[in-house]
Amino acid sequence: MNSTSDTPVNRDAVPAYAPPAWAGAPLRNTILFLSIPALLISIPLAFDISLPKPVLYGVAAAVGVVMMVRSFRDPEWLLAAFILYMPLSKMVVVPLAPGVNGTNMLMLLCIIAWVANATREERPFFRKLPGSKLVLWFGIYSSLSGLTLIFSPLGFSYLLAIAPLLKAWIDQFMVFFIFLNLIRDGIMARRIVIYMMMGMILVSFLGAMEMLDKQGLATIEKSRVLGPQLQPNDHGAFLVYSLAPFIGIFLANIWRLRTWVLLPYFLVVAKVIIATFSRGAWLGLAAGAFGAGLTRGIRFSVAMGLLGILAILIMPQLIPDSIMARIAHTQGQPGQIQVEELDRSSENRLILWRAAIDMTLEDPVFGKGFKAFPRLKARYTEYDVMESDTHNMYLFISSQMGIPAMILFLLVLARMFFLGWGMRSDPDTFIRGMAIAAAAMSGSIAVINMFGSRMINIEVDGYFWIFLAVLAHLRTEIDERHGEAQWATETSHQPDIEPAKHPVWDRQW
Repeated sequence: MNSTSDTPVNRDAVPAYAPPAWAGAPLRNTILFLSIPALLISIPLAFDISLPKPVLYGVAAAVGVVMMVRSFRDPEWLLAAFILYMPLSKMVVVPLAPGVNGTNMLMLLCIIAWVANATREERPFFRKLPGSKLVLWFGIYSSLSGLTLIFSPLGFSYLLAIAPLLKAWIDQFMVFFIFLNLIRDGIMARRIVIYMMMGMILVSFLGAMEMLDKQGLATIEKSRVLGPQLQPNDHGAFLVYSLAPFIGIFLANIWRLRTWVLLPYFLVVAKVIIATFSRGAWLGLAAGAFGAGLTRGIRFSVAMGLLGILAILIMPQLIPDSIMARIAHTQGQPGQIQVEELDRSSENRLILWRAAIDMTLEDPVFGKGFKAFPRLKARYTEYDVMESDTHNMYLFISSQMGIPAMILFLLVLARMFFLGWGMRSDPDTFIRGMAIAAAAMSGSIAVINMFGSRMINIEVDGYFWIFLAVLAHLRTEIDERHGEAQWATETSHQPDIEPAKHPVWDRQW
C-alpha cells in the first residue's frame, strides 16, 4: 500500500499559468486623465509658448484636487501624474509658495495617500518587500552625511546652505518607499511601467525637438542637447536608464513582428543620446545592451555582439561622425581631426578622482560630509580645478558618505540585477521583459556613474527607484504564485481543504 506521500497527484487539478488581465479600464482611464497635464506641459514646451498663469494654475489646481480626492481610495492617478512630472520638474517649475513647488506638493499628496490607504486597508505602513531593507539602510546611512557636516570644520552654517541639495538626495528614497507602499500588487505594478514609458516618450520627444533646433551649430558644446534635465550628461543618463523597459519588452517579444514597431523609436532615442555628446551615456547604453542580452540568453548575447562587431568592421560609417568627433575632440579646420592623448576635461577628472580617493582614505567610515567635496577639493588637487563634482558616483559617495555607503549603493544595483535575473524564465512574457529591463538598467547605471554623479536627484534617477519598487512587487507576485501552485499540488487529492484567505491588503482591487 502506498503511503500518503506516495499518493498520485491529480495534475489536472493544478491550473496552468495564465497572465493576469492588468490593462483594461484602469489603464485607459489613467491615460485619459494623464492626457490633460501632458498636453498642458508638452504643447508650450514644444512650440515655445507661455500659457496665461490663470489658465495654468487653474487647470493645475483642478487636476490636483481630483487626484487628491481620488487618491484616498485609489492612488494610481496621483502616482501616474508624479511619474510624468518627475523628469520635467527642473524645466517645468511650479512655484506654489516660498519653498513649495510642484515636486514637493506631489510628494506630499503621495505621503498623505500612503498614510490614508495603509490606515483604510489595515495593512503595515512599511511593507517588507524584496530590497526594501537594503534601500532603507542605504538611505539612512548616506543621509547621516548631513550630520557629519555639523561636526566638521564646515559646520552647521554650511549644512543650512546645502539643505536643498540634501533634501534632493533624500527625495529619491522617499520616491522608492512611496511607490513601494502605494503600488497595490503586481497587476498595478505593470501599469506603473506603462506610465514610466509614457514619461520616457515625452522626455525623448522634447529632446528630439531640441536636437533639431541645434543641428548645424558650430561647436560640440553649442550642439549638446540639454533636455528637460537642463544638463546634457544628466539628460543622456535619464534616456539610457529609462530606455530599459522598452528594451526588455522588445527582447522578450523579439520574434513577434509587431514588436519591431519599436525600432524607429529606438533609432530616435539613440540619435538624441548621441546628440548629448555624453561619453558616459554612450558607454552606459552599451553596458545596458550587454546586460539585457545576457539576461535574454548567453548565446543570444554572443550572437548579437558578434553581429554588431561584424557590421562595424564591414561598414565603419555606421559609427556616427558626432561620436568620432567627441572621442577625438575635434580641433583645427573642418575635416581635420587631431586625436589628443587626453582632453582637458578627462585630465581634470583624473585629478578630481585622486582628490576624492585621498578624502576617502582620510575618513573611510563616514566621509567628509554631504557636498563637502566642492569646498575641500582644493586641499587635495595638484592645481585649481573649476569643476566641483567628483565625476564618479562611487567616489562621490565614498568621499562624502563613507565606504560603507558606497558598498550599500553597489548592493542596491546588484539587488536590481539579481531580482531581474531570478525572473528571466517566468512564464509571463511581461515579467520576462522586466527581468531583461532590470539587467539593462542596473548595467547602464553601473557604467554611467563611473564617469559622473548621475544618482543624486529624482529628475535623473527617479525612474530607477520606481522600477526597483515595481520589481519588488513582481517578485512578490511570483513567490505567491509559486506558493499557491505548491499548495494546489499538495492538496489536489484532498478536495475538502479550502485555500488560505489573503488579507485584504494582499487581494486585487
